[in-house]
Order: sequence, then C-alpha cells, then structure tokens
Amino acid sequence: MAHYMHQSAVDLFQLLLQAGAVPGEDFSCDGERQAFHLNDRCHHLLQHAYPEVDWEDVLGISQGWSETAISDLHAALGCPFVDILVATMATRLPTLADNAAASYLCTLLMGVDAATGIVLYPLLMERLDMAGQARLEWLLRQVPEEPTGPEWIQDLVLAAGGTATDCPMQGDEVLLTERGWTLMTKVWQGDWALTPVPDAASSDVASSDAASTRF
Repeated sequence: MAHYMHQSAVDLFQLLLQAGAVPGEDFSCDGERQAFHLNDRCHHLLQHAYPEVDWEDVLGISQGWSETAISDLHAALGCPFVDILVATMATRLPTLADNAAASYLCTLLMGVDAATGIVLYPLLMERLDMAGQARLEWLLRQVPEEPTGPEWIQDLVLAAGGTATDCPMQGDEVLLTERGWTLMTKVWQGDWALTPVPDAASSDVASSDAASTRF
C-alpha cells in the first residue's frame, strides 16, 4: 500500500527504523509520487511500537505538496533549486566523513523542509547508487557528533541562484552578502550562529551588496 507523506520524510523514516522495519523490504520511497510504500508487516510494526498513534488516520492523510511546492519555489527563485541542491548533495556526501556527512544531511534536510515544506530525502535517494542509498539510510540514524561545516551554506546559496561572490569563504567561515542572506532565508530555516561583519568594505567581497553576515 502507498501512503503519502504528511510530515517530514526523515522523521517518518526514523520512526520506521525504530519500529523494526527494514528499508527495501518493509517499506520504500517513491520519489516521483513523493510517497512511502509500506507493506502490511511495516504497518503492524508501527501499530505495535506506537499503539497510542492512530496510524490509519496518520498515514491515510494526503498532502500533495511536492510538484506544486517545487514548481512555485523554482518560479520564485528563477532557477531549479531542488534539482541543483539534490545533485550537489549527492556529489558532496561521498567527500565527507561520516560525522560530517550526518551533520550536513541533518542541517539541509531539516532546514529546507522547515522553510519550504519540501522533503528532499526521496529525491536524494533517487540520485544515489545502492551503496550511497545504504549509507544515506545509515547516516540518518546517527546523531551528529560535530558541528556542521561551512559546505552546506555554500551548497544552499549556490543552488538557490547565488554566485560564489554571495557566499565566499574567509578562513573557516562563510561570509554572506545581503543577496546571499536573502536567498538562504527563502530556502532554509533553523538555528545558527550569526555574526555581523562590522566593516564590510574591508572584506575581500567585491559586490554592491557587500558582505553583512558571517557564519
């Protein structure tokens, strides 16, 4: 049976794992339809693990957000943000150690979902080979043990239509121009430390909307 996602795909994925369901056997993701496919055993496991939840009601609710939300966001940004970001994430993940990759995934998947309602997980799964999918599933079960590196900020801003001058590196920090910051807030929401740059003119950023925020 197919159940459309009405909450974060990552949250549901983690609940399924905690209930004892096996990815690829008890459930799978349909990226095109933005749906989870759950077999009867998986449904039984959920009911047994979380008896207080009305799973018939929860999984029966449909929220057709995917195509409309993505197309509306792409129109607003003037670029295929989701396509670019998912492709970038698929390329970036193999270059990161496990702890860094877990932090990177958590920050991007949760932040984009919070800001746009778009769940990237099933789309990312489609981009990965079998080994990459297995690692992705494993990473989502980990608790990040180190701060997220600056890569996610640059990947996010560039995917949203920014350029390298909107998110340059300065040491181990990322500087965001006003345009870079605006783009980021359109596609990501979350808690992060921000430091205003007191003298933007002294930075190496050559832009009319000079750097105003440091991560």
